[in-house]
Amino acid sequence: MDNSFKLEQKHLTLVHQTLQETLDSIDKSLSINAKQAKNFKKISGKETAINFDSYADNLDTFAAIETMNKQIDSFNNKQTQLQNTKKNILRLLPAPYFARVDLKYPDETEKISFYIGSAGFSPTPEEPMVIDWRSPIADLYYNNRFGKTNYIANERKITVTVSKRRQFLLHNAVLEDVFDTDVAIQDPLLVKTLQQHQNSQMNSITATIQQEQNVIIRDIKSPALLVNGIAGSGKTSVVLQRIAYLLYQYRDSLISSDMLLLTPNTLFTTYINKVLPSLGEDSPLQMTFNQLLKTFISRSMSLDAKTSHVQELDKKLDNMVLSINDFKNIKLNDLTIFSQKDIHSFFTQTPAKLSLSKRITALSSILTAEIESQIENDSKNGKIQAELSDLTDSQQEKIFGRLISPSSDIAIQKATKKMLLWRNRNLLNQIKQKDWLNTIQIIKSILKTQKVNSLDYAFTRLKLLNLSQNNLKFVMIDEIQDYSLDQILFLLTAFPTARWTLVGDQFQSIIETNHPLTFSNLKDIFEQHNIPVTQRNLYTSYRSSGAITHTFVQHGSSDLIDKINTIQIGGEEPELIENSNFSKLIINLKSQITQFNNNELSAIITSDSNLSQSIHDEIKQTVLGTIAEKLPVSGIIVLPLALAKGLEFDNVIISDVTAEYYCDSKFGENRLYTAFSRAAKRLIINSLAN
Repeated sequence: MDNSFKLEQKHLTLVHQTLQETLDSIDKSLSINAKQAKNFKKISGKETAINFDSYADNLDTFAAIETMNKQIDSFNNKQTQLQNTKKNILRLLPAPYFARVDLKYPDETEKISFYIGSAGFSPTPEEPMVIDWRSPIADLYYNNRFGKTNYIANERKITVTVSKRRQFLLHNAVLEDVFDTDVAIQDPLLVKTLQQHQNSQMNSITATIQQEQNVIIRDIKSPALLVNGIAGSGKTSVVLQRIAYLLYQYRDSLISSDMLLLTPNTLFTTYINKVLPSLGEDSPLQMTFNQLLKTFISRSMSLDAKTSHVQELDKKLDNMVLSINDFKNIKLNDLTIFSQKDIHSFFTQTPAKLSLSKRITALSSILTAEIESQIENDSKNGKIQAELSDLTDSQQEKIFGRLISPSSDIAIQKATKKMLLWRNRNLLNQIKQKDWLNTIQIIKSILKTQKVNSLDYAFTRLKLLNLSQNNLKFVMIDEIQDYSLDQILFLLTAFPTARWTLVGDQFQSIIETNHPLTFSNLKDIFEQHNIPVTQRNLYTSYRSSGAITHTFVQHGSSDLIDKINTIQIGGEEPELIENSNFSKLIINLKSQITQFNNNELSAIITSDSNLSQSIHDEIKQTVLGTIAEKLPVSGIIVLPLALAKGLEFDNVIISDVTAEYYCDSKFGENRLYTAFSRAAKRLIINSLAN
């Protein structure tokens, strides 16, 4: 054991011991702080006299309450700070850090060693023991900079000299291995990490972020960032690390609910669900595009047209002239309050120079004003005022929040008005929600069709009812290649002020859509909305062995092979097995899965969900992916490629490579590329005679 290893072990022992001692101290402080807060509330509650007898007494009472509240806030803030520190320590204890970078500052004579971990830890404010992987100094480690260089902190350029870049494999207080390296792409730590079993949950791998990934993660300038990465290049991991970095970078102004992550399916959402919590951050809003779409549709409706026409609607909606049939009667208890003709008449009174959405908003205000004016007049009607006395105690509680006994004329009128507003609340809500607008009829009249697509319906509501959400700051989209131009236009309209991260692989486009998307026309549509796009490419294959990578890239473009960098050289060559019929396939599948390690996660990938079900019926030890809410920890899952995309497995069996699904002239090669690239270690390809 060389001296540097001994010194690093000694340092690790010190760090781990300090973390444990700090944790013990925090637990004591949390207990003491909680008891002090409890005692303070008990004592101050007795001592703070509530006295509103005079103006001076009011001031004294308010001052006493304010002082008490400030002290309670102080207790709460201290408790929160202690709990946050405890959370960071608990994350660090299993592996306090993973890297070290040595820097020499121009005005210093000695080099300073910085240890980098998944969270920051400082026993004293002056001396950080572990720095957060998202800190500016850590950027030097990830970008593999040696010699004289610089980093940006607090918008200042700081010049340093980097003399060492060291990596560690460690467990608790035990140092297992040390690597000094100056070539990030050949990281020994990376290779060891990649050789571990795949997992049912995507792992956080901050220790192995590579230089080209780091550039993407830390980009804070691009309004739209397009990441085109080959299969297994770490695209999904990068987008999740990017979310964590942005939450760190903008921690004073950004919270997780300001961000939206769109995922391809719910199985994938579960797969990535624990990454951000493992980095100490709350997960952002996560949903599929269809789940998002439902939030813009007012209720369950039969919208069955397959083809969308968002681009056509976008061009025509603003200049459309509404007719009587584009409105619906407004009713209350089956009584028509405003007829279609009434509403159209009010609509014609709105300024024609306004956009259609603004005219609809103005019309809503007119209708509301009409109802409120009628309520104001009725509240002065003695006959209606007399109805106050007919209200039961329960009704009074609902309307006024208490029992009432108004005596003056003004009080009676106010109470009557409140009663009428309560009675008309559903009517006013109808007007506010603009349920009187016949959205389906508007779409039909523009498109000259009898069937309405759900995306068209949601987009029309979005445009006409001004449902755009300006509060969302970042939108992240995974598997962007499977979106249509219509879906992208919908998203740009829904989130007009957001910044975008678009992650995908042109060769994994496997879903047939109308108005299909290419990365070229994706850039065009963003730039038409004055959003410049920065594209970054990831051509390094991390997930799959060299043999599997060589197999799947054959189904990409002809020039892809020359661009690929492969980390895991060699590996088992994929096997091709011919099956004359389904029975023979089942026999071979049963034999093939017995060859896999039970501790590994393996998949049987099919062309469709019906075949998945049939295989699962015959091979009971498999998990059916079409109904599973999450991946198993280990074992065999059988699922269609549409669900498998974005996931990764130790071993993959393709059940029916000769199916028409894989022979499709437009998407067949992409589907083969996607299916083969799910495998990390072993790939078995079955053909099935038709």
